[in-house]
Amino acid sequence: MGDTVALLDREVYGMGQVDRLLGLSRGTACRWIDGYERRGRHFEPLVRAVATGSETVTWGEFVEARLISEYRQQGVSVFRMRPAIMALRKEFGTAYPLAAAQPFLSTEGRELVLRVQQETNLQPSLRFVFRSGQAVLPSLEVRRFLQAADYEDAIVRRFRIADSIVIDPEYASGEPTIAGRRLRVATVTESVVAGESRDVVAEVWDITPRAVDDAVRCSRVA
Repeated sequence: MGDTVALLDREVYGMGQVDRLLGLSRGTACRWIDGYERRGRHFEPLVRAVATGSETVTWGEFVEARLISEYRQQGVSVFRMRPAIMALRKEFGTAYPLAAAQPFLSTEGRELVLRVQQETNLQPSLRFVFRSGQAVLPSLEVRRFLQAADYEDAIVRRFRIADSIVIDPEYASGEPTIAGRRLRVATVTESVVAGESRDVVAEVWDITPRAVDDAVRCSRVA
């Protein structure tokens, strides 16, 4: 359990890195993670229980922002999630309920999320799970999140952003790398930008041509 907590609490990114890695507009990660003020009105953070003013983002905070980003892509107002996230934090006894497996992978966990959604009046477009007949199923946004996430010890340990590309907090300071290697995507794409052919780059770095293609395609976050 100690290693699990340590990973979630590990400081990995700056706010600007989170914007880049998640494809967010500048300042969005900071608003979600630490809250913000606009026209004299204070907006509480979505991810942190309270604003801290820290520009440093933990792995657990990044994971939560990653899931929230799935909803934001649909154009909905994600700040309406706050009451439900706060309730889930209390129900599951963790600072990072969206980074944990219990809410989404087990039937019991999904039933609890369903109850929390109802009690906090979470609008339909923001719901994490829904009931279909007798089953409680993850929403489309959660399913996309789960397809990219790799769980170990009940928490998200890494994300796969392409067949050959992962984001892992234990490699390359959380920057995208070739799966199974400590090789940064940025290093591979630099060779391609310099004019080397895909096959030459693959041979030099001892990776597959497919991995080179994946690196180039994911270069916007590298």
